[in-house]
Amino acid sequence: MRRYLTGVVVLGMAWCAVGCDKGPQPDAYGNFEAVEVIVSADCNGKLLDFRVDEGGKFRRGEIVGWVDTTQLLLQREQLRAELAVCRAQLPAKDKQLDVLREQLAKTRHELKRFKALADADASTAQQVDNLKYDAEILQKQLEAEESTLDIQTRTLLARMEPIRQQILQVQDRIDHAYVVNPVAGTVLAKYAEQYELATVGKPLYKVANLDTLILRAYVEEPQLAAIRLGQTVRVAVDSVYAGAAEFDGRIGWIADQAEFTPKVIQTREERANLVYALKIYVANPGPLKIGMPAEVYFHTK
Repeated sequence: MRRYLTGVVVLGMAWCAVGCDKGPQPDAYGNFEAVEVIVSADCNGKLLDFRVDEGGKFRRGEIVGWVDTTQLLLQREQLRAELAVCRAQLPAKDKQLDVLREQLAKTRHELKRFKALADADASTAQQVDNLKYDAEILQKQLEAEESTLDIQTRTLLARMEPIRQQILQVQDRIDHAYVVNPVAGTVLAKYAEQYELATVGKPLYKVANLDTLILRAYVEEPQLAAIRLGQTVRVAVDSVYAGAAEFDGRIGWIADQAEFTPKVIQTREERANLVYALKIYVANPGPLKIGMPAEVYFHTK
């Protein structure tokens, strides 16, 4: 009987040794999150095409849908027609001035010829004076006509510029009718369906890059001396959820102000403690999920 009790005690001590040896304790706890982007409509209209499904993956800059732009296209064509009318009214300056230029050149030629004849006493001074007067009149007419045409041209160009700007504005609205995916990632939630009415600012879907998740963990003030930005840490998750127990992480942000321990990870005793938040970036091979709890070990093996 004594030997039996001794064996039970030894076995119990062995079990205790196995059960009590829990290995190194985590230095911090936290949950995974991601940078989520809510994509909204940039113009008003019916959502004619919308190729978004929850769980779908899209590249950055990929067009995933567009809004009806019929009215905008009609408005743009109307403005283009107004611009064409103004352009047609622009004076053909050179053609209109060529007649006066030819008359002036001919008069100057005659003036030069009659001056030569006058020097040879073959013409009168009166004829030379008349030609000189005609040349001066034609020169003033040419300058006046050129000034008038310049004013007309500047007036029409000034009238055309606002129309050009309106065309650019309408074209910009047409360009924004396309729903462009802003970041490479996975669709987390879908808020609209095809053929629904889209309005400016209305959320259409939520997307996040799940290739790298952010583990938001918390440490107490004495632990700050053991961590630094860029430090590599070991992140462990329950293999029941992840299929792989440990991942490498990198500390990318350390809060400069303390806060109370978040309720999701605190005990009654810890609620009175001030902690500092960390952001640890962890490459996600696939099994990690947003909201999944994790443990952090600052001293990697």
